Amino acid sequence: MIRYVRLIALGMVAVGAAGCSMPMTNGEEQAVSPTEHYPIVVEPQVVTMAVAVDDGMQRLAPGETERVRAFAERWKARGQGMINAATPAGSSNRAAAMAGLDEVKHILRSSGVDSSAVTVSSYRAENDPRAPITLSFVTLAASAADCGADWSKNLAFNPRNMPWPDFGCSSQHNFAALVADPRDLLEPRTSDPSDDMRRSQVLDKYRQGQPTETIRTTNDTGNVSTVAH
Repeated sequence: MIRYVRLIALGMVAVGAAGCSMPMTNGEEQAVSPTEHYPIVVEPQVVTMAVAVDDGMQRLAPGETERVRAFAERWKARGQGMINAATPAGSSNRAAAMAGLDEVKHILRSSGVDSSAVTVSSYRAENDPRAPITLSFVTLAASAADCGADWSKNLAFNPRNMPWPDFGCSSQHNFAALVADPRDLLEPRTSDPSDDMRRSQVLDKYRQGQPTETIRTTNDTGNVSTVAH
């Protein structure tokens, strides 16, 4: 019995010594920023779309008009630079592609894309009787490093609550995928112009000791609550 008591005592001493050698608090040097470990990178990316042409009808294939309109909206929302329209050179459907190009230009103009924002080029397409018209533009894309590569830490035993190697990676990945316009990660947008007339009215009322809030009518529905003050 005495022997077992001694073994237990020695075990407790060993645990205590180990605890003394391991700091029980975390300092600034343990602080981890996911934005530093897994930074979001904003880089140029080329957006392309193949527009099919109908060789028999010498025009765009059915359904392509709406696709070109959608492409124009994407360019207006996220485009950097110009739209390039490339037609096949050397293919048997080149005549249909050239006629389709005129349609594409008309669709882009009707969608609000200025003619000066569209450049025309060609690409070699021998032996391809169904060579398409290709539309492309450059945009910005946000991305973060891949996750799940390092699971060396035992997350079941973490007494100091230290971050594991992939800590914050998923959050950075999701944020990069959800951001509406990657340009917002590079620089802030310009502010809308202020309402000088409204500002002058507020200042005049303030100087005269009058309430500066907007006068509400019974038709206004912007009240948060109907509880009396």
